[in-house]
Amino acid sequence: MQMYVNYYDRYEIIEGENPTIGILMCKQSDEALVELTLPKDSNIYAKEYKLYLPDKKLLKAKLQEWIEEVEE
Repeated sequence: MQMYVNYYDRYEIIEGENPTIGILMCKQSDEALVELTLPKDSNIYAKEYKLYLPDKKLLKAKLQEWIEEVEE
């Protein structure tokens, strides 16, 4: 995923945009997976400030909730 984040920042990003953040959320078999990636020495800018990113377990639970909604 880091390769795609780096590619986007080199060739696709529009002037004035902040560095790309990669968030991978997927379902494989009976398992949900959440991974995060940031460019080296990056800062995160957001509308609402948080002291930390959500825990992977929380993101995984939310992903599982969305999967169950779609499968209904």
